Amino acid sequence: MPDFDPVGTIEFFRERHRVESATTAKVLHAIPADMLSYRTHPNSPTAGTTAWTIVRCLEISNHLTSSDSTEVPRTNHPDHVALLAEFHHSAERLQQQLVAIDPTDWLKERKVTSSGIVILTQPLGQILWLFLFDGIHHRGQLSTYLRPMGAAVPSIYGPSADTTA
Repeated sequence: MPDFDPVGTIEFFRERHRVESATTAKVLHAIPADMLSYRTHPNSPTAGTTAWTIVRCLEISNHLTSSDSTEVPRTNHPDHVALLAEFHHSAERLQQQLVAIDPTDWLKERKVTSSGIVILTQPLGQILWLFLFDGIHHRGQLSTYLRPMGAAVPSIYGPSADTTA
């Protein structure tokens, strides 16, 4: 038996999802609508692609709350308005679906596939944590894009230099 809880509780995840989604929304809203094609290096993803990855993490999480498996969506990001709308819709939908998950579902194995190949098989709780952390990681990437794009960095875990003074 492990000396740690590999999936945590549904209640704790639900609260972290709520808090982190609100913070992520601030970063996504800070991206200038005309700067989705911005990239820090020719080999780096664009701001739009990175933001859309956050939305796709939410889409995968949503599918897995009601299905034993899901395919990684392979869609290109839409414009800024549609991207924000899809983020808010997916984050709110997941928050609602988390209320209905019971401990048995939380521990039941789920599969994530890409191009028909299974890339992940883990309990639902572990997958949801993985995609929450992945979204936080990509939010951090986007926060480093904001100043070079001419945008203000919002408060994430405390005031930023752009939100003080």
